[in-house]
Amino acid sequence: MVRQVIGNARPRVLKHQVIREKLDRMLDDMQVGDPFPAEREIAELFDVARETVRQAVRELLLAGRVERRGRTTVVAAPKLLQPLGMGSYTEAAREEGHAVDRFLVGWTTLAADETLAEVLRIDVGAEVLQLERVFTTDGVRVGLETSRLPAYRFPGLVQHFDYRTSLYAEIRSRGVVFAKTVDTIDAALPDARESALLTVDARTPMFLLNRVSYDQRGVPIEQRRSLYRGDRMTFTIVMEDSV
Repeated sequence: MVRQVIGNARPRVLKHQVIREKLDRMLDDMQVGDPFPAEREIAELFDVARETVRQAVRELLLAGRVERRGRTTVVAAPKLLQPLGMGSYTEAAREEGHAVDRFLVGWTTLAADETLAEVLRIDVGAEVLQLERVFTTDGVRVGLETSRLPAYRFPGLVQHFDYRTSLYAEIRSRGVVFAKTVDTIDAALPDARESALLTVDARTPMFLLNRVSYDQRGVPIEQRRSLYRGDRMTFTIVMEDSV
């Protein structure tokens, strides 16, 4: 058998990748919160173009090694490792020993349009409760969560729910059992409002998770849209062979 090799088998190393490797080594000797050199300083230090440095720093941002704070860049804490499961983010993060908090953006009462009515299996025009919250982990704003629930299933929720706690725990306390979720994950960039709420640059990469939760009878419980900072979060999924 003749084996044909197409092109050069050795991958080409780009200049910004060389700079990235040098910056990685520099970061190994720095502490979380330390100021990171400006692009101009790095370009002068390694005698390369600003665009080369910009590409290297962009990769560091995506990897979560540095983060933007206003106009400055600092050394970032390790990314948060979040199992992607049926439970709530609050409960999972606290189990990992993180300090978790949420603050309320607002409650809104909506009339279901055709799309939302189909997702939640309610009539068009039926009342839907929308809860929007920003959540923090270890003092850092890491996500923006929007939950939409059929109002008929959760009377008094707006008046009695403590927004700083787990919405899933509140739902379960009402006798509703989570049996299944359907999730889709996309890459996204925040719009101006989302950037302001999360205090990030509009170029910050995001994970966009859309979820519909169902009870044991297959009736939808909620539709949720969650925007997570890609520079601060990593998701894991565990799958086991059912056979």
